[in-house]
Amino acid sequence: SRIIEKLDAHFKKNDLLGAQRLLEFWQAEALSLSDESGELSVVNELLGLYRKISYKAGAERAIIRAEELLSKTKREDTVSGATVMLNAATTCKAFGMLCKALSLYERVFEIYKAKLSPDDTLFSAFYNNYSTALVDAECYEEALDYYSRAVSITERSVSTLLDCAITYINMAHLYEKRDGLEASEIEELLLKAEEIFDDERIERGAYYAFVAEKCAPSFDYFGFFMTALNLKKKSREIYEGA
Repeated sequence: SRIIEKLDAHFKKNDLLGAQRLLEFWQAEALSLSDESGELSVVNELLGLYRKISYKAGAERAIIRAEELLSKTKREDTVSGATVMLNAATTCKAFGMLCKALSLYERVFEIYKAKLSPDDTLFSAFYNNYSTALVDAECYEEALDYYSRAVSITERSVSTLLDCAITYINMAHLYEKRDGLEASEIEELLLKAEEIFDDERIERGAYYAFVAEKCAPSFDYFGFFMTALNLKKKSREIYEGA
């Protein structure tokens, strides 16, 4: 809990270098104490951080270490272990290791299907990330099916609407990749995502800033220039005010 509290303080300021130093220090501490469970928690956070800062060498080490620790702690067939695998799979995908990513995603899916209810929010994260890998593999219809499953979960609650916006934007990129920039679905999906970012019920905190910053380039790419500028501005104001 102490680590997460300090980590959140860095993320609220978008201080990714500080977050990296903190996590790598705590990983070394866990290693020195032979605390495999604690180290697994830290490595799981490092997987996401290394994606954010595009640190491939660190990500590759973290993926290998996560798999070792899952085996040592006997969590490979648990929901918590599968969630670490999901993070590792998404990291593999981000750094071009598509075959390994798809293999890990399939393992996660089997565990989630066996142990979670179909509307669990963990499934929405899985569907969204798995779909991006399927798009890279040019399995467009399958990817659309899983994106739709993600939306059916995330559109139900204000707390998950930002994740729904991410899925809408990912779907827009799928249609562009499959059918070109003139695909009729693109504008409708972007307008839906834009509406979510304007929803006053959503807290303007660190996660809003992160998602806004992440999605702004896509709005820019598709010609929604003012939306992109507004999202960058909102993100910057949130980070500066933290």
